Amino acid sequence: MRVSAGLHVLIGAAAARSIASESSEQTPIQDADYKVPTIHESTVMARRIMHLSTLGTLTTTFPERSGARDTASSYDHGELAAFENRPEEIAGSPIGLMEYYADCETLTGNPTLLAINIATPYKNYAAGSNISLAIRWWPISKNTYTASLSPIDPEEDDEIPTPHTPAALPRFSLHGYLEPISAKDLAAGLISACFLQHHPDSIYWQPGNDIHTSQYMRLVVEHIYWFGGFGDRARIGWLPVDEWKNVTMGEVASARLPGEQKRKASDARESADAEEKEAEWLDRLGALVGDW
Repeated sequence: MRVSAGLHVLIGAAAARSIASESSEQTPIQDADYKVPTIHESTVMARRIMHLSTLGTLTTTFPERSGARDTASSYDHGELAAFENRPEEIAGSPIGLMEYYADCETLTGNPTLLAINIATPYKNYAAGSNISLAIRWWPISKNTYTASLSPIDPEEDDEIPTPHTPAALPRFSLHGYLEPISAKDLAAGLISACFLQHHPDSIYWQPGNDIHTSQYMRLVVEHIYWFGGFGDRARIGWLPVDEWKNVTMGEVASARLPGEQKRKASDARESADAEEKEAEWLDRLGALVGDW
């Protein structure tokens, strides 16, 4: 028996309402006592991830192959596409590439990038592309998952370095626009010192190097998409940018992410003092940059 077009529409609408309801309620299905993190708690976790994880994926789209000129440089997009032997069909397609960043302006939550002008993401952005930075949390570099891993208690196997698979760990995407960091903000040397602390090898492509033109830029965050992990125990969705900007470094220092090493009781006070001092220093650094 054929189902009428109207019935198809009703069935589709009901399914859509069901899915929307499930995603908006964020009700845990495995443990009724578990509390899904709040928007603020999720935002603090995202800011901690950005502070600890200094690598991300910068995503842009390729421009149309035309004679349009890049206003930020002397590149002609048509000439550049030909030079790169870029397939014509790639125009409008997204590309994501690993990129260094650092959390050097903690009062704003805007990540710092050292942009090499000839690099693909920055050429695409200069040609009019949108831009986003995807960051994920992964607490260890060794992924060993053995057949003895218990789905009930993942921590019972000592060979497993973290109780989470990558799919269960949080990640997020920052969307906004690039803004050159002014000479006034750079004059104090705080931005470059912060970036070099996280990426010592970037000394070779600092502004003024003999190989590539580069400049410090900030990704001004306008939107944050948060994927906290499995939907029955983590928040998934957009986070308010005001929450993002108002997170303090004290909150970032005290937060703990899935799989972070637990501190021994004897070390807790010393560690807390160190984190508090770091938070104060970073807030002071951010204030200096902002007031410079």
